Amino acid sequence: MQKIKKEARVLTGENDRLRAQLARALGREEAAGDAEQRGGMETLRQLYEQGFHICNVHFGRPRTADCLFCSAFLNRERD
Repeated sequence: MQKIKKEARVLTGENDRLRAQLARALGREEAAGDAEQRGGMETLRQLYEQGFHICNVHFGRPRTADCLFCSAFLNRERD
């Protein structure tokens, strides 16, 4: 059981690293095009609309429904 838990922690860390790498790659890709002038919040808004979490709880993971954390983040930035 300890071995499985250790492997799960390692895989979770690897997934988090890959999600962060994907987010950086998407940001660079958009910065090269017309989206350069939109800023960071617009990029996050677009990622959310494409079906990804932008909250710190689940950042980069695919989302299947609206997320209260993501929505709160987007609403906070508008104020």
